[in-house]
Amino acid sequence: MKVSELKRGEHAVVMKVELPMLLKERLRSLGIYTGAKFVMLKTSFRKKVFLIQTGGAKVALDYELAEGVRVLKT
Repeated sequence: MKVSELKRGEHAVVMKVELPMLLKERLRSLGIYTGAKFVMLKTSFRKKVFLIQTGGAKVALDYELAEGVRVLKT
């Protein structure tokens, strides 16, 4: 399952980040890495932007980034 498939309020754990190294490192600095837990806060009307909360940080992901992050719903 991908981040883009989650619904508002669902909790998940990152299983794998399938993105180029530079983007992986940027997401890691924001708290999105293998094993990280987060909750889906909001999605835009056409599912182009996803707002998630990891720990104390809120992060907005565009559709392409959300498609590159594999998760397990908890």
